[in-house]
Amino acid sequence: MSNPEPRIPKEMAPEVFALASRLYAQQEQSYPLPELIEAGAEAKIPPEFIQQAVQQIQAKRSQARGKRQWFKEVLVGAGVAIASLSFLAFAGQMGAGCHPR
Repeated sequence: MSNPEPRIPKEMAPEVFALASRLYAQQEQSYPLPELIEAGAEAKIPPEFIQQAVQQIQAKRSQARGKRQWFKEVLVGAGVAIASLSFLAFAGQMGAGCHPR
């Protein structure tokens, strides 16, 4: 008796294709600079403009990443400060009830 081929449920097929297409797109979303320069040459764009565009986009993305990281650090710091102040306020209230006046 031969083993049947594995079967994928019908309702799972769209999810499989969606994930497979994202994985493929991720793999194919990087190009060697010479390939971009060659494509630019076909569109009559001089190589120095392709290189300048790549540098500007990389700098812009790097700056955006830096801003996001700064914002995350500010949020974490604010969260720690709020938690600390809440704890101190709670501890102050608990301590106030323990001492006779």
